[in-house]
Amino acid sequence: MLSRRRFLGSLAAGSAAVATGCSSDSVSNIRDRPDPGARRRVVVIGAGLAGLTAALDLREAGWDVVVLEARDRVGGRVHTIRQPFSDGLHAEGGGESIDDSHTAIQALVSRFGLATERRPADKIDTAQIFANGRRQPVSEFITAGNGRALADYTRFGDELAKLGAGMDPAHPEAFARAEELDATTLAAFVDRLDLAPEARLLVEIENRGEFNAELHEVSLLFAAQQSATLTSVTDSGTEIMRITGGNSRLAEAMRAELGAAVVLATPVSRVEWASDHVRVVSASRTVDAARLVVALPTPPLRRIAFAPSLPAALAQAITDVSLGAAAKVATQYRHRFWNDLHSAGFTLTDLPFHIGWAATDSYGSPTDPGILSQFITGDAARAAAKMTDRERITSFESQLDEVYPEGVGLRDGRAATIAWSDEPFTGGGYTVFGPRQLLTAWPAMRAGVGPIRFAGEHTEALAGYMDSAVRSGHRVAKEFRRAPS
Repeated sequence: MLSRRRFLGSLAAGSAAVATGCSSDSVSNIRDRPDPGARRRVVVIGAGLAGLTAALDLREAGWDVVVLEARDRVGGRVHTIRQPFSDGLHAEGGGESIDDSHTAIQALVSRFGLATERRPADKIDTAQIFANGRRQPVSEFITAGNGRALADYTRFGDELAKLGAGMDPAHPEAFARAEELDATTLAAFVDRLDLAPEARLLVEIENRGEFNAELHEVSLLFAAQQSATLTSVTDSGTEIMRITGGNSRLAEAMRAELGAAVVLATPVSRVEWASDHVRVVSASRTVDAARLVVALPTPPLRRIAFAPSLPAALAQAITDVSLGAAAKVATQYRHRFWNDLHSAGFTLTDLPFHIGWAATDSYGSPTDPGILSQFITGDAARAAAKMTDRERITSFESQLDEVYPEGVGLRDGRAATIAWSDEPFTGGGYTVFGPRQLLTAWPAMRAGVGPIRFAGEHTEALAGYMDSAVRSGHRVAKEFRRAPS
C-alpha cells in the first residue's frame, strides 16, 4: 500500500481480553427497544477508504449510515502531506501508487470527477542502487557475476510462484500445502535458494518493502498467496499513477458526499452486539444499529471491548495479526538533480532506508523543485519510530547525502516525516501475516460474526493497497444487501 511490488520485473521478469471485551458482559446490555431508526441503520467504524466505500455503497442500498472516525481527518493511511513544502508540492505520507489493474479505486476516482497522473514508465529501468559504499545503475548491479545475479533473482520469483500454483487467493486456508507453508517463514524459503549475494540483497530489499517487515516475520503461505494474486498483473502497469493533486483528495470527496454522516474525532470504545442489532459506544455518543462494519486495522481494534466476546478464532486474529513497521521521510530540493543523472529518482540501498523515489515524479517539470521520499520498513522503521521527527529527518537525510552527494547543497530545509507505528489509530504500515497466522486468522476475519463485518486492506486477497481497501468496502456492503423497507 505504501509502495509495494516486485520492482525489478522490467529487468528480470494487546491482549485477547482487550479485543474481546469482558466475558461477564451480555447481550442484555443492549436496549430491548432501540430507537426506531436502528433497524435501517449501519454503523461504520473508520473513515479510511474501506469504511468510506462501504458507507457510500450502503447508503445507495437504502441504509441510514453513520461513520465514526477517531481522527480529525478522513483517509486513514491515505494521507497527502502538503506542509511545509513550497510551490504547491506535496508527498504521499501513506498510500502511494495505483496500478493499471486497480480498477476499483480508479472507478471511484472517475465517479468523483478526479484525475490521475502518470509516473515515469522508466523509473525502474533508470533506478540506482547504493551498496557496499558505491552507487551504480541497478541494471549493471543485477548483471554481476556473469549473469548469476539476474538468474537467481528471477529464480526466486519463479520458485515463489510455484509454491502458490493452484491456490485460490481468496481461500488460502483450503490450499493443499497451507499448513506446511504457514508454519514456515519467507526467510527460511530464501535461505534454501542459496542466492548470489547481489540477488539476495535485491530479494531482501524487495520483500522488506513488499511486506513492510523482516523476512522472518512473514508467513510463507502469506507470501505465496500474494504471489498468486499477481499472476496476471504486468510489471509495466505497476506503481504507475497517483491521484492528481494528492491521493487524499479522493477520501475528502467521499466524505463530502456522505456529509454529516461522517463524525470525526470519535474513537469507539465498546461494541455490544446480538444477532440482529448492535450498539456502538464512544465517549461522546451511543449509536444503535442493525449492522456494523469495522474498517480498522488490528492494533486500534484491540482497544475496543466487545460484549459478548467475539468468537475465539476472530478474537485471536485481532490479538495476533499486526501491521508491519513503516515510516517515510520526504525531503524537498531546489532542483530535481536526479534528472541530471538520467534517473527518475527510484533508489535502492543497503542502508537503513532501502527504497526511495521521487514523490514529485508524476507532476511538475524537470526544472521545478522536487521531493525525494524514503520508505523505511521492518527493523529500521521500528528504530526510526523511536526518534523524534527532527531526529528522523536528520538521520535519513544524511543517508540520502551518502547516496546522492550531488544533492547536499540543494536541500532547502523543507522536509516532513511520518512513522506509522506511532500513529495511535493505525499502529503500523499495512498488515503482515506472520508464521501460523494466516491459516486461522484469514477465514475468521473474512467471515465476520453475526451483524458485524470487517473491512480493510487486510481482508482482501491482495493485501496492502488502496485498491484492496476499496474492494473490501464493496464486498462487505454487498453482504448486507438492501436495507429493510
